[in-house]
Amino acid sequence: MMRILNLVSILAIVSAAPAMADDLIVDGINFGNDDGQWSNDGECDDPRFTGAGMTTTPLLSDDVLRDSSDCSAGYLAGTLTQIGVGTDGSIDFGDDNGEWVHDNECDDMRFMGPGMTSTPLLNDDIMHDASDCRNAFNEGLLSLVETVPAGPDLVIDGINFGNDDGQWSNDGECDDPRFTGAGMTTTPLLFDDLMHDASDCSAGYAAGTLTLIGIGADGSVDFGDDNGEWVHDSECDDMRFEGPGMTTTPLLNDDIMHDATDCETAFNAGLLTIAGQ
Repeated sequence: MMRILNLVSILAIVSAAPAMADDLIVDGINFGNDDGQWSNDGECDDPRFTGAGMTTTPLLSDDVLRDSSDCSAGYLAGTLTQIGVGTDGSIDFGDDNGEWVHDNECDDMRFMGPGMTSTPLLNDDIMHDASDCRNAFNEGLLSLVETVPAGPDLVIDGINFGNDDGQWSNDGECDDPRFTGAGMTTTPLLFDDLMHDASDCSAGYAAGTLTLIGIGADGSVDFGDDNGEWVHDSECDDMRFEGPGMTTTPLLNDDIMHDATDCETAFNAGLLTIAGQ
């Protein structure tokens, strides 16, 4: 009984508290901190996530926002995603197969707010209290646990540099894989940093040490060649682009300018635009 009461108390604190200054935020997702019992063990224990990077032990509500390093590492590596949350922020509320459905209280621990139940939250109820949670969400009584709205994008010369929500922002090196030049980082480039290192990249661009890869000043596009691994499959794998013509698989820096035919065909068909423009 005491453990249940402690879980309720902890969850109440987590749900009500705003993002702290030392919380790790990536792509608008607040991963929180490493204050959990099982942090830094190479496995994510935060029940908001799913994928190969998760722990195989039971998930507890007191690990929400408390396993930051493990969970963010899995997210950046592509082995973890938020359960039922699309990259565009769309929410899959799931079904009504949980034990506590239709009681006008949300029991899904992915959410926070006055529409939540005051009883202990269980992993088994994630995505299984859809009607209660959807109704409360639509009424403004719930939000995803500490999902932080992205700040205003920085736009210069028609180029959208995005924001500084990336892990490596404000370190004097550009990590956005759309750019090239002396102002770039020497570490591996990741899709997760696209449009998430605005200050560093815009500073390099303004100083003339960075340019967009294969994009002329007049907006002309050099699509490159077909030397990539995923060519001629009618899906564009070049992360310089966005739109319905893109692949749904993870995007890799190695495919920039190496899926020319697929990307040029989709671009000319109006299915792609230059990312951020």
